[in-house]
Amino acid sequence: MAFSDAPGPATRARQVISADETVLWAASGDRFVYDAADAGEQSPVTAMAGLRVSGAFDRGAVSVAERMTADVEDDEAGNPDVVVFGGADGLARTALRDVPPTGRGRGRTWALTSSRLLVLDVKERDCAGQGSLLRRSIEFGRDIVDLVTDRIRKYGGNVSDVPVTCPPMEVVASVDRRHIDDITVSRRRLRMRTRPCLRLSFMDSSGIDLLLGIDDVGVFEWMLALSGGGR
Repeated sequence: MAFSDAPGPATRARQVISADETVLWAASGDRFVYDAADAGEQSPVTAMAGLRVSGAFDRGAVSVAERMTADVEDDEAGNPDVVVFGGADGLARTALRDVPPTGRGRGRTWALTSSRLLVLDVKERDCAGQGSLLRRSIEFGRDIVDLVTDRIRKYGGNVSDVPVTCPPMEVVASVDRRHIDDITVSRRRLRMRTRPCLRLSFMDSSGIDLLLGIDDVGVFEWMLALSGGGR
């Protein structure tokens, strides 16, 4: 982890969980698409460019389920981070019906807790009043003076001796853990090649494939182990 890094997805997810809830894993993934083959459509719904996960999990030892799925063609935006499969009335599509395909503020987080699957976005902030604008201007001026006099050090968006702030997050979609039928490491075809993914299948056979811009199957094996080895 570098000094310039922003708070990670697990830190973001812990903002919204209850006291008796535990974050099992969390990952950043800005863009999702729908697998149109499940709904009998002509092409998948696509959106803007996605965000790759930074860092990696340790390698696990869980076996890989080599299940092939329908090919998902993509556009110039690049490969999606998440593919949603199942019919239009399925649980997966219903849960994400009001969620924009691309996250707000490049902080979309997918997290599995002890009780539910969460999709988080950066919370929209209200317009600041004049007083707060003035205060921020004064603080900005002090920062400039400090930089000129070399009293502080900056690491990307982080400043020495100043706590790193975490963007406020909100839950935009959730699925209760009891509706998750199975969690497996699988593969999905993208751009004429297959890529590893973590597949969360719901009770109605809909679900999501988490690709997250990762080609190391060991990452998904470890996520599966953190999930409890399945359901």
